[in-house]
Amino acid sequence: MIKAVFFDFYGTLAGWEPAAGEIQRQAAEAEGLTVAPDAIERAYAAANALLDRENAVRRVGSRTPRERDAFFAEYERTLLATAGYEASLGLSAAIWARVRSAPKELALYPDALPTLAALNEAGLTLGVVSNMGTDLPDQLARLGLSRFAVLSVSSGEVGVAKPHPEVFRTALRKAGVDASEALHVGDGYESDVMGASHAGLNTLFLLRDLWVAPPEGCVTVRALTDVPGAIRDGTW
Repeated sequence: MIKAVFFDFYGTLAGWEPAAGEIQRQAAEAEGLTVAPDAIERAYAAANALLDRENAVRRVGSRTPRERDAFFAEYERTLLATAGYEASLGLSAAIWARVRSAPKELALYPDALPTLAALNEAGLTLGVVSNMGTDLPDQLARLGLSRFAVLSVSSGEVGVAKPHPEVFRTALRKAGVDASEALHVGDGYESDVMGASHAGLNTLFLLRDLWVAPPEGCVTVRALTDVPGAIRDGTW
């Protein structure tokens, strides 16, 4: 029986406003490269998989500024290449610097609050498990999530990042439940699905991109509003 539901934050409950693809388009255009926002959005899965692999080795947020800049230049180059645009490492670094400094703020997806409200009404313990820094509780409060998400775990707090199992074990300890009683929902296959699975949790893969087929054997939802029904049906 599921007693606690944990959610990833960025890409699951909230995203950038303006949208990440539009931020990328503006940054690339400023450096002389014309890109299509839709192509960039579809390429994020590959770039984020690179980020997950790096976090599994050593948390990117704990690296020196120089090391982080070097990684995100490669991240940007991977993103562009997957979208069909060849860019040198230097150009990728320049675009990433513009992306990082672009005016933007995190905003909730429309299905976030209704889903959390429904699960809260069902009596489930809710939490947010994220690779963000220690400012995660402030972000949750600003967006109105803290009234539903009674616990939060960030990689900045734990000292390691998803997919490391200790991130999920920390959430389990805070919720006071066993792994078999917890469900983790996230949009990252390696960081969320594989990370939580390796810690013994049940998982749902949030795949908003309708043009992308789900990985074989992976239980998938296309919107957060599908989560309460999946819990009722036990479909994982």
